[in-house]
Amino acid sequence: MTKTKTKSKSKSETKTPTKKRAIAESIGFLSAFLRSPGSVGAVLPSSRYLSRALVGRLDLQPGELIVEYGPGTGPVTAVIKQLLPTGAKYLGIELEPRFHDLLTRRYPDLDFELGSAADVIAVLRQRHLPRPTRIVSGLPFASLPPKVQDAVIDGIADCLRGGHGDFRTFQYVHAYGLKAARRFRALMAERFESFERVGPVIRNVPPAFVLRYWGVK
Repeated sequence: MTKTKTKSKSKSETKTPTKKRAIAESIGFLSAFLRSPGSVGAVLPSSRYLSRALVGRLDLQPGELIVEYGPGTGPVTAVIKQLLPTGAKYLGIELEPRFHDLLTRRYPDLDFELGSAADVIAVLRQRHLPRPTRIVSGLPFASLPPKVQDAVIDGIADCLRGGHGDFRTFQYVHAYGLKAARRFRALMAERFESFERVGPVIRNVPPAFVLRYWGVK
């Protein structure tokens, strides 16, 4: 009886699909940015280092909800899925149809809404979901028009008012001093009691600060 030897895959072979997917997603992200820089706002997806810093610890109780604004291709979503406690809920709100389609296929056990984060209260009511304990955002606040900024900030404050939850987002280091970025931080300071800045996260392209707000006034 002869034994048939099975050829084991080399390390480079097993990594190829992941590398190809990452390249394809980066190209897709860039094309979406070129089509609509105001709604996508980034040239590349967030690194795992920025994603982990943004999500932080997920001390959610059963039935509590985390909402993600602008999941994009899902780098932050992957971290949330890994850390999401049993019984806790997730909702991603994505405006770009191509990204929404990708997310629903990649994470079939998570819920995603195709629409605007400015409509979060209406979305929660329609889906019979509680107000979130945490909101994490990949939205490009530094490139959003003032009216859109205002609407999204109103929704964040309405969601977290009277609760113990927090909101987390990031701003790229190179864009931190831009007028729209400063406007966003000023408006958030008017609406929230507490603020924390983490970073910069250097192992991201480009480097970024993580901003955390809690305690609605």
